[in-house]
Amino acid sequence: MSSLSNPKAVWFLGAPVSKAIAITAVVTYIVAEMNKMHQALIFDTTKIFDHAQFYRIFVCNLTFGSMGELIFGLLALCPLLRRFEREMGSRKFGAFIVYTSILSTVMELLFFNIFFDIERYSGPYPQLGAVLGLFHKFTPRMHPKFFGVLGYDFSEKSIIYGLCAQVILSGGLSTITPTFFGFISGMLAVKWSETELPDFVYTIAGLIGKVITDDAPAVMMSRSVQRGGANRTRRAPTGTRAAAPPAQPPRPPQPPPEEAIAQLTSMGFDRESVIRALQQTDNNIEAAANRLLMG
Repeated sequence: MSSLSNPKAVWFLGAPVSKAIAITAVVTYIVAEMNKMHQALIFDTTKIFDHAQFYRIFVCNLTFGSMGELIFGLLALCPLLRRFEREMGSRKFGAFIVYTSILSTVMELLFFNIFFDIERYSGPYPQLGAVLGLFHKFTPRMHPKFFGVLGYDFSEKSIIYGLCAQVILSGGLSTITPTFFGFISGMLAVKWSETELPDFVYTIAGLIGKVITDDAPAVMMSRSVQRGGANRTRRAPTGTRAAAPPAQPPRPPQPPPEEAIAQLTSMGFDRESVIRALQQTDNNIEAAANRLLMG
């Protein structure tokens, strides 16, 4: 069934950068597995500097080193990538990924070459750390007591943290370190992403992206037409005129609850902007947070 008739087939709709990262990880893993090339993807500063294997700097983040890491890594990475690309926009999010990758790579080169002479497993761990940082800072807790364990309450965000921890801790220092540097780079690159990449980069990306970009399903595209037809005033029988329903006075907006205001102001937004965003979104905390993030 084509994606035009199956809305579920366009999971990456509105997130071409995220889809490109996921496809690259899968395809590169298959190629590396078939040709036994996983060792060539490892971030090894000794081979980079002593043997001039500088290509490792560019390929170490393409894919994971094992099938388990690939499955759990994409399960943790893709939802976060898609979410923040849709919120930031593909151009800004693409710049964010580029800046984060460059900064984290520089940090890794200095750290592994000066302090620890160990090999780093291949995989987009810096990118995972970057979007995890966005998730930690900008995603509010909708249900602070989502579930409890041994008397401790956990929010719904703990599920994402747990899945990411499974991936981040899988290789010890060689996976924790790049994720940590990605987390720091992501926090620094949020403001930098306001500066977009040169236009030729987007032109090239647009040409390549035509192959993988999803079109909106016909079912989704027709909803506005269906809603428009349903809202049309039905024609009254000949010789009669339909009585207009009495106008209802608008309900006064509910004042935002103090808990929601405190939750959003704790993320760094000023109180007036928070109250205004909550009023515009009918006191929906997540929608208000998205509005504040988009400016």
